[in-house]
Amino acid sequence: MTHLTPQKASARLKTFRFARPVPWILTAGVLSVALVTMTGAADTASSPVELGLKLIEPSTFKMQVEKPGIIEPLEAAAVHSECYWTTTILSIVPEGTWVQKGDVVCVLDSADIEDYARTREIILIKYRGRLDTAVQDEQLQTSDNERKLDAAKYRFDTAVHNLTEYQDGTHPQDIEELERNLSLLAEQTQSQREQVQHSERMWAMGMSPRSALDKESLQLMKSQQSYDSLASRLHLLTGYQHPRSMLQLEHSASNAERNLARTKIANGLALTNRRLTRLSYERTVRIYEKYYRRAVDSIEACTIRAPRDGQVVYGNSWHLRSRGITQIEEGKRVRKLQKIFEIPDPSRLKVSVPLDESLIYQVHNGMPVAVTVPGYEDEVVAGRILNIARYPRPRSRYTPNVKDYWIDVELFPTDDQRHLLTPKANVTAQFTLQETPDTIQIPRDAVTGVAGHNFVFVYDGRELKSRKVELGDANAESVLVVDGLKSGEQLVTAMLPAHEQALHEELARDLGVTQ
Repeated sequence: MTHLTPQKASARLKTFRFARPVPWILTAGVLSVALVTMTGAADTASSPVELGLKLIEPSTFKMQVEKPGIIEPLEAAAVHSECYWTTTILSIVPEGTWVQKGDVVCVLDSADIEDYARTREIILIKYRGRLDTAVQDEQLQTSDNERKLDAAKYRFDTAVHNLTEYQDGTHPQDIEELERNLSLLAEQTQSQREQVQHSERMWAMGMSPRSALDKESLQLMKSQQSYDSLASRLHLLTGYQHPRSMLQLEHSASNAERNLARTKIANGLALTNRRLTRLSYERTVRIYEKYYRRAVDSIEACTIRAPRDGQVVYGNSWHLRSRGITQIEEGKRVRKLQKIFEIPDPSRLKVSVPLDESLIYQVHNGMPVAVTVPGYEDEVVAGRILNIARYPRPRSRYTPNVKDYWIDVELFPTDDQRHLLTPKANVTAQFTLQETPDTIQIPRDAVTGVAGHNFVFVYDGRELKSRKVELGDANAESVLVVDGLKSGEQLVTAMLPAHEQALHEELARDLGVTQ
């Protein structure tokens, strides 16, 4: 409920004014009569006063707001620029042209893009050659790594085999052979020693010559020398040759093992280096392929065709067009994904309307809207709110705090009205925010504010009387009276300024307000 603003008692009396610019409907007539009033502000000698009277009758109070809008298709096949770069429109069919699916509608300038594509193609060919070389180098490196690894494994296996052969085969066999020979020589030496002792006994008995004893002694000495030599060899083998051979073979096996590990690491590093080179060239090739493919696709996108049969409508912004700015025409620059044109479905239309942020909670989806076309104000096209934007948009960059919600109103024209509606045409949408039947409403100018109270003047057939009223909602021209007036009374809507001033002064004195 909106009430009149109280005025200070010491202020000069003035006619009350409202802030909400809403249209009103005046149902009662205004009468002009000549009356002589008998009030304290005018004596009986006063001349007749011109009065404007309005008979108070119940009527429907409406709060309405009108907003300009533009007709747009409810469903349309919109075509946007798929060219990656900002380019220029070389040619475009006139707006409103009927086209068939596949017809060329717009051609964009692709000269710079073609130069860019040729440059990127040359670079792409160069890096593809480098990539092929890198792939071959990686394959050769893989083969070389396999060869080196096989050689290192062979050396390692050979060293391990030699160590095992010596440790488990050759050395035990040599020890066994020496020990066996040493045992035989020991037995042979013992036998020779017994033979010498026998020969000495026989020689001492004179039964054997001295030469036989000397021969047996020489043979014993040779056997003892052979035994000592073989024992020295066994000692040398076990004490010196075997540790040295084991150290050499173990060192060879250890070196072969380290060489195998080193070969694996070197092979991995070399192969990784080749692989990184290949991956680098692959990435470079992919990047330049992307550049080249983007350029080729953009060149193809510079020729824009109709996606369906219908009438071409340029993708100009209604907001910018209202400021005299045209986005779509030959010679204009267009960016990626900017709407170039659309081919609407003529069977369903809508009106896009900006609504003040303060009024958005008084409308809702499905709410009826009356739409009129300039020049055909008598033809009211029925509409219904189809969609309300979730977020407001600033009205302009100069007034960022003033925001509007954009509303889509679906139109339901009759067959006779359909020819009046064309896409991109300006229309006026009228929203009825409030409609209250059987109300008492009076003109806004008939209300006087005094000392924080609202008063009107009524004529009872003999004289004018002030009446305190309680007010409700108001529109641009009228205000609801909640209490203080009733149907059938005559409201004073206009009088001569001098007489009006006198009445106001009298009312102020009655209220004890100082002028």
